[in-house]
Amino acid sequence: MLTLLQKLYLVIVVLTFICSLISFRLQYPRHLRFFSIFLGVTVIFELIANLFLSYLHIGSNYPVYNIFLLIQFISIGYYFRKLIKSLQFRKAILILMIAYPVFWICTSLIFYSLYHWNSYALMLGDLLIIVFASRYLFELFTGKELVSLKKYSEFWITIGIFFFSCCELPITGMLNFLVKDWNLVIRLSRILQVINILMYMIFIYAYLCRIKPIAKKSLS
Repeated sequence: MLTLLQKLYLVIVVLTFICSLISFRLQYPRHLRFFSIFLGVTVIFELIANLFLSYLHIGSNYPVYNIFLLIQFISIGYYFRKLIKSLQFRKAILILMIAYPVFWICTSLIFYSLYHWNSYALMLGDLLIIVFASRYLFELFTGKELVSLKKYSEFWITIGIFFFSCCELPITGMLNFLVKDWNLVIRLSRILQVINILMYMIFIYAYLCRIKPIAKKSLS
């Protein structure tokens, strides 16, 4: 049985994907359309993890989220590789996009299993994503090109990703040492879910902020 917070989270995730589809209608840049597809994949994994486990005869949502970790890192890495201008940094991202799956395979399939929550892959992924986002923000703030941040989708998506990853990294680290204190684990998980909801709400704004209001002509 899903809690009210979990239901709200699922609604926001689905709503975010629906709003992002405007990127195809209005011909947003390719990287924003790609991120919309990634949001669609996120919806599928979240629905499976929260609603359809019994139909798949899976007793835990750990395998679903562990697989999503790999897809998430590669997708976000690709997204930032399209945004970042530094050739050396783009090469570094490409190398990490190849190295991370190796780390994921070792931790998820060799040392542990898909049914064991891979917090190490999550923390490493968050750390690298924070670095990617920081680099992009550095280039954006120090670049010669002037942009209106209020209507700059890439900025808001990066802020959402950066904000969530910075919060998730220490919380996930603490959860590794609090597995015996189940009440505290639940509280931290709820905090993380609220932060997750805030991130997706930022994504909604990121896709809608580009829409230009249509001025109505007066009949008088």
